[in-house]
Amino acid sequence: MNALQSVKSFFLPTSSADWWVQFRKWEHLCCPKQPTVRLVFLFLFFLVLELTVFAITLLYVPSRMHTGSFFLDNGVPAILIIATTGSVVKLSHMLSQRHRIGAISDTLQQFDHTIQMLDFRMKCDEIVYWTAGWSITFAITTLMFSVTIKVFGSVVFEHVGTGLMIVFINITNIPYSVFTVWFIVCELCIRCRMKLLHSLLDGGMRAMAPSRRIEMVKRSSQLLAGVTNLHADLSSIVGHVSAIFCVQVTISLSAYTILLIFCIFSYYRAAVVMGEIETNFAWLTICWSLYNSCFQIPKVLFGAWIRQGSNQLTKLVHHHLRHADEFMVQNQQLEHYSLTIRPWYYTINWPVYATVIGYISTYVVILIQFDSKTLDITRATE
Repeated sequence: MNALQSVKSFFLPTSSADWWVQFRKWEHLCCPKQPTVRLVFLFLFFLVLELTVFAITLLYVPSRMHTGSFFLDNGVPAILIIATTGSVVKLSHMLSQRHRIGAISDTLQQFDHTIQMLDFRMKCDEIVYWTAGWSITFAITTLMFSVTIKVFGSVVFEHVGTGLMIVFINITNIPYSVFTVWFIVCELCIRCRMKLLHSLLDGGMRAMAPSRRIEMVKRSSQLLAGVTNLHADLSSIVGHVSAIFCVQVTISLSAYTILLIFCIFSYYRAAVVMGEIETNFAWLTICWSLYNSCFQIPKVLFGAWIRQGSNQLTKLVHHHLRHADEFMVQNQQLEHYSLTIRPWYYTINWPVYATVIGYISTYVVILIQFDSKTLDITRATE
């Protein structure tokens, strides 16, 4: 009952102060001040779960698959094994960095204490809209993914209930879902406070506009010092978030890219072979890609918005406090004095990324050619 009341207060707040209180409760749930026994138990439970899934995938699943296709009989278990191995690596890294979770909570509390002393509050409506939209999208994609698992499993697996397969796959995705949502919540925390900092600076400079020049210079220096301290807190939070989730984000984005390319290949194979199994597998990979998209796309978008908000704050600082009204002068100052957050988890090295996609695309083309030759030989033999 209390949980429902908290959700209602978050989506339908009576005031900005009430919304901020509920938002802080969700933050404390995701980032406790100390790595409690329950948090460690959660990591260890997920780790044991993934190791169990790895053993089942390695020993049980291949013996129950009878598709008549070398590609599917070996490809599906390989995908599950690679995904489980990545989950084990991610969980192990996050478990080793659990002490940083308390540091995030302390820094958030320090930032909020300074804001509360200024009696400054703001409600981020976009967080409410995105949370509601994401919840609906997640429910729809999970339903589609479960339906395709049922259809594909009923054709491929023998002596295994499709309901059991749906439960197995969804349980396997629980650690991935939990930690991706956790990372998105951390991004929302940073995004919301970046907007607070931007509004605080802009409002402070507008309030100083009618003041005399000497008083304005003095107050602007104090404002700059306060903004710099708050900005340092946000930069510290970004550093801790990057350290905790760096492996998780890197592996999940790489797996998502491979899954999209694999989805294209399975769709091609279904169009060429036109078999029931190939068609169902193509739909499975499409729905699986949609399911992952509802996690990966918000993650990248929120990171990009943090970067955009940071750049806007930098320009605002140099415009108001360094009196750089001309575009060329401001660019010169930004070249030397950059007050900006640069979290690496959404900064992509494009040459490396393009090279990886090139290698994967080449491999997919080779698979397509190999598969086409195999089909020609099979038809000639028949």
